[in-house]
Amino acid sequence: MANKDFPSFVKYMTSLWGALGGIVVVFPLADVLFNVIPLPVDAYEKSTATVAIPLTSLVSAFTLLYTFVQRDHPRSVTARRAGVYFTLGLASLLLFLLLEHFEYALRNAWFPSLDSTDDYVLMLAGIVPFYLAFFACVTRAFAILALIEFKHHDQPASGRTDGP
Repeated sequence: MANKDFPSFVKYMTSLWGALGGIVVVFPLADVLFNVIPLPVDAYEKSTATVAIPLTSLVSAFTLLYTFVQRDHPRSVTARRAGVYFTLGLASLLLFLLLEHFEYALRNAWFPSLDSTDDYVLMLAGIVPFYLAFFACVTRAFAILALIEFKHHDQPASGRTDGP
């Protein structure tokens, strides 16, 4: 069975959804160049990108591989579940952007005794997890859709019900 896993994974990744999942894995690295989703920077110009980007890519890659390993569990591979993960990802992105934008006001309201030297740790613990969750959820959604397409094309010709 292990001999068939690598060709199956390559076939899985060459589908449209698999390619999108692969792009999501490397997108945080490209985000440094294009600054599409800016990561928070504290008052001393120390960016959270050095921690967030490698961690996000690692979690997304793990999510992609984990989903592929679950290919024999039909309950975890449904379009509805992919939609739920995509929605959770968008909600995480929205929370990330809101928290990042209102970080200073929220810190002053909730933690008035903290000064700006604590911003970096506060951002890593309170804001960056939503960035990570966005990429993990979107990767999971694309990976599930790729698995659905992979399973559809991987069925033997006699077991197909989609044509004459």
